[in-house]
Amino acid sequence: MRIKKFFRSGQGVIESVFSVGVLGLLLGGAIVLIVMGISSRKTSFDRKKATELAAMVTEELISESRNDPEEFWQFSNVTNQSKSAFGGYTYSIGFSNISANATYPNCGIGKTDCAEVVIGIGWSGKTAQTLYFNRFFSKND
Repeated sequence: MRIKKFFRSGQGVIESVFSVGVLGLLLGGAIVLIVMGISSRKTSFDRKKATELAAMVTEELISESRNDPEEFWQFSNVTNQSKSAFGGYTYSIGFSNISANATYPNCGIGKTDCAEVVIGIGWSGKTAQTLYFNRFFSKND
């Protein structure tokens, strides 16, 4: 009878230790999920700001191509510029003339009437990141 009582009290201790272990695993998993969610949200916010800056720069390029085409079609590359509203973000603009090919058959050979503009948006966070955006421009637009 005494042995039975001894095993019953031991079983309660084992159940308690097991319960504490399961509770610890659940809390540890919850903390990991919270940290991952916060990191993902920060990354999403950074990319959203980069996309907003790219949209602003693209709109400025569209405006320049329509209002001052002589200046625009000289293809002045821009590197590491920033805007005051986007602290910590820089942008670069690269132009490439497109001559006639199967993809763009209406672009002239030896003429500058079609271009692809690549806008690179860079920022630093945990690691430096860059997003690239492309836009096609034509004098016929």
